[in-house]
Amino acid sequence: MATHFHTSHDGLDRFIDGASAAKSVFSDIFSAKRLPTYVLGVAIMAVVTMAERALDAAQTGFAFEWAVLTVVALATFGLLAGLIIRSTRAAQSWFADYSKHAEQTRADVKMWAAARRDPRVMNDIIAAQGHADWMIDESRSHKVSASVKDDGLAPLAPWAQLTRYY
Repeated sequence: MATHFHTSHDGLDRFIDGASAAKSVFSDIFSAKRLPTYVLGVAIMAVVTMAERALDAAQTGFAFEWAVLTVVALATFGLLAGLIIRSTRAAQSWFADYSKHAEQTRADVKMWAAARRDPRVMNDIIAAQGHADWMIDESRSHKVSASVKDDGLAPLAPWAQLTRYY
């Protein structure tokens, strides 16, 4: 007599579906694309809060405060929107470039550490650098047309393909 075990559970499946739906909603809300908008919102809230504190000190009425705070919020949005969004996007771009550079530096350090331990890796690196230098020299000397091989892929890769001898 064979025993049959269920591979899934209805409650667990519902929980997983709900969690994936919540993840998609929250990943959109907390997306890095929305960061400039959030920074702008925080800046507007700070300016409006300072204006509200100043109006409270002057003991104005509700309607006047509401009108003044509306004008302050709209003016702040109009004056700061472009500046804050551009600067936030520039900061995001700078951090992305920095992290890419740091990642590349870490990879280079690991590669050179491996090359120092293993002479085969070092030989491969030296050979690749020599080949890259040769390709640059070849393209600079305008002798590319003499070493071009027609491989039939010109419609897909219209640039000259150097013949490789190895």
